Order: sequence, then structure tokens, then C-alpha cells
Amino acid sequence: MWKGGTTRQIFISPADGDLAARRFDLRISSAIIELTESDFSDFTGFTRYILPLEGEITLLKDGRRIPLSHNELYRFEGNEVVSSENTKGAIDFNIIVRHGIDVEVGIVQDECFSDSRKTVVFALEDIFVDGERIGKYDTATLAKPFCLKGKAAIARFVG
Repeated sequence: MWKGGTTRQIFISPADGDLAARRFDLRISSAIIELTESDFSDFTGFTRYILPLEGEITLLKDGRRIPLSHNELYRFEGNEVVSSENTKGAIDFNIIVRHGIDVEVGIVQDECFSDSRKTVVFALEDIFVDGERIGKYDTATLAKPFCLKGKAAIARFVG
């Protein structure tokens, strides 16, 4: 729970990381936003990425309104003062990365990866990873070469 809704932690590294203490390198989560307006917490020392999954989310930052795309992760710094206007019940996907940690994030479709970097795959639709079905909004964590069929958000890193 947080003041704006309910959050589901999908992944944290290291495994014993602590969000409240800001003792983690990478955190991936999804939230159901119950409020139509909310403020983002301060995560100084981190870079943040957000993607609306359901409903609409518009960020308010530096006096600008930034409607978020359902097809692109939006990046901002954790120390920026950001609030949002949301469709009640909107669902988002979030990645928070500590500065200095080398993480590749993005949205991919029908792609193969030939190295063994640890990869968190979050299915944006029903997908297949090496022929195994992963349901929409489910996650797979891999540390080997793989092929993905369908659309997913990924975070790839050495760890």
C-alpha cells in the first residue's frame, strides 16, 4: 500500500533490498492508482521509468503536462518534483534504478537476446519466451540467451 493506491513489487535487486531504506539497485513494480491526483516520492540518487498499462496518466513536471504513452517508458530523475493526474484505477509499470548501475530498459517485440545478462521480462500481452507462454502482466526472470515472441517491457543487467 502507498498513499495513492496499491503497489505490487515484481523484482528487487539485491534480493534483500529495502525500498523504504532506499537500499536497492533496481526495483520493478506495478501499481493500481486509486487517486485521480498523486505525488511521486523522492528517490534522489535514482532514475525512474514509468509506463501506463491501463487508464491514462499525465505527469505534471516543471509546469508542463506530459501525457504518458502506452508504448514508451517515460524516464525522469528521482529527485524531480513530479505529480500526476490519473484515471481512477489506472495501472502503471515502474522501474527505479540506482545511479551508477548499468541497466538497459525498454519495450521490445519479437526479439532474441544472445548474451546471459539477467533479464526481467514483463509481458505487456500474452507472450512466449523460448516457446513457454507468459500471461499478460506476468514476469519471467532469465539469465541465459532467449527469444521472445510478443510485446514486453524488459530490464537487463549484470547481476
